[in-house]
Amino acid sequence: MKNNKCILNSILLVAALSGFCDSAYADNGKIVFSGNMGSSSLVAYGTQKKENYDVAVMLADKSLKGKKIEAIRAPFQSSDNISNVKVWISKKLTVESKKNVPDVMSLDATFDGNTASATLATPYTIDSDTLYVGYSFNVDATSSTTKYPVVLVADKSDAGFFLHTSRTYMKWKDKSDFGSSALEVDISGVEANAANISEIGTVYGLVNTTTDVTLSIRNHGYNGVKSFSYSYTAGDVNGSGLVELDKPLPAIYNASTDVTIKLSEIAAKGTYPLKFTVDKVNGEANSEAVANEGKFVVANVMPKHNPVMEEYTGTWCGWCPRGYVALKLMNKYHPDFIGLSYHNDDAMEVMYSNNFPSSAPGFPTADMDRSFNAALDPYVGVSNSGLGIEDIWKAQAKKFAPASVAVEASYKDDMKKIATKATFVFLEDLTDADKYKVEFVLVADDLHGTGSTWEQHNYYTEDNVGSMPSPEADPFFAGNSVIPGLHFDDVVVATSRLTSGLVSLPATIKTDEPIEVEGEFETAKVVNTSGESLIQDTSKMRVVALLLNADGTIANAAKANVEGYSTGISTINNNEGKTDVPVAVYDAQGQRLSSMQRGLNIVKYASGKTVKVVKK
Repeated sequence: MKNNKCILNSILLVAALSGFCDSAYADNGKIVFSGNMGSSSLVAYGTQKKENYDVAVMLADKSLKGKKIEAIRAPFQSSDNISNVKVWISKKLTVESKKNVPDVMSLDATFDGNTASATLATPYTIDSDTLYVGYSFNVDATSSTTKYPVVLVADKSDAGFFLHTSRTYMKWKDKSDFGSSALEVDISGVEANAANISEIGTVYGLVNTTTDVTLSIRNHGYNGVKSFSYSYTAGDVNGSGLVELDKPLPAIYNASTDVTIKLSEIAAKGTYPLKFTVDKVNGEANSEAVANEGKFVVANVMPKHNPVMEEYTGTWCGWCPRGYVALKLMNKYHPDFIGLSYHNDDAMEVMYSNNFPSSAPGFPTADMDRSFNAALDPYVGVSNSGLGIEDIWKAQAKKFAPASVAVEASYKDDMKKIATKATFVFLEDLTDADKYKVEFVLVADDLHGTGSTWEQHNYYTEDNVGSMPSPEADPFFAGNSVIPGLHFDDVVVATSRLTSGLVSLPATIKTDEPIEVEGEFETAKVVNTSGESLIQDTSKMRVVALLLNADGTIANAAKANVEGYSTGISTINNNEGKTDVPVAVYDAQGQRLSSMQRGLNIVKYASGKTVKVVKK
């Protein structure tokens, strides 16, 4: 199932747009609700057709109940060839006889420059938990601006982006993955100084160490937020502070910024209740000063987070060499790097693209911890040049991982099977750990062959010299359109997700208690979609264990080479190996230790045997 897109394409058109309303910053007793928080990252979206559009945002914040909608504004690239503009309010999105039918009100809008707006003669009081506000218009003729008439903010927001058109989207569609509508709604009845923070959830820290906590402060007042005072309790420890924002938040509802505060150190390991309150905004009492509750887990050791880069590629794709080079470089620079390369429509294809863990919008593309919707470039990441994927990998590695992961694998039954075992150690007691799933991925290095499906197509020439480093990129800068003889690493050749299914952890887990999950691959079934074996060198196979969050993103991972000719994976046996002696001790991440530490240790003996030992 070949996907011939070598670059990412969509009907989303990046455009240089302006039109953010200055009233959003005015101290006029009103607040603006919009997906546009003052961003310069505005884009234009459209079907490129002459048709009628209906666009909506959703107001789903209960704190808006009782407030009043005063006016509605809709920005356009241009007012040319746009007619019959209306703004409207509805409690649900309904289409009847192919037309949008608002159930609250609809008003004619007028243009002021490229912004269509209407002021309600009688402000509408928000009386429901969910409300849609939108605008409708006709495209009378297609042009460079009317092909993409809907102005969006590239970032997602709570407002979202909902779309219905007369020819293309015959039913209302949630298109929020493309961004947020830049529609603006003036709301009155809010307090002058009001703010809250995002949910705290669980915060993790080390004993006897101050802990940095990043919180999102959100504006709900018509004065915006220039500064705020806070207080917190973590167990028996109290703290407070003042934060002055470098860039004040404007008078936009839910305009937010991340701030980092420090929690004081706690001497004893454990789980403590955490309460955080924004007491004052701009030096005045916060009208929404409600304690936000979470928990503070204090541990002796933090799990090492091992991010996973997943690359989507194919030898037929002429731009895919940059993914090949990126994997080479990441493995060279970072021995703990975990890369998984999924091939499409070539000799290394083991699954069709509809079975990829992420929906690849084109080739080449990449994901990191399945958290970026496979929207990354495998080399530059989100940058314009350089090995930007490395920056994303480093940033991801700094993020918290809920558990350490260790994995081991070996051949058994005369090489007919590969047995795998992953060990997970969590930082806290859990009663809902069955939300976590485990996936084993079998990976091969040094795959190579002859024939057209092994030959890498190449669009790079000597003009690209310097864009990627030597010697890794040298084969692609010689100007040859096809490169034979390459050896491919990090190739996914099987996954338990498709062979035996994901495995759930037990619901109840105790702190520092190792949880083991076993798996197995049949070597005879490690074949490409043409039925040809992809185990070329038994010494160059490894297994990656993935700990998956409930939403399918990767919480943590580990990798290990498949050990040869073993009858199985060693297990702890206190009665064996009396004459054997330990020669090395490693932690759960494979880092060598000078002596055993508290928690999980992996002990290697002179005979080559390894055992797991948990030190209390």
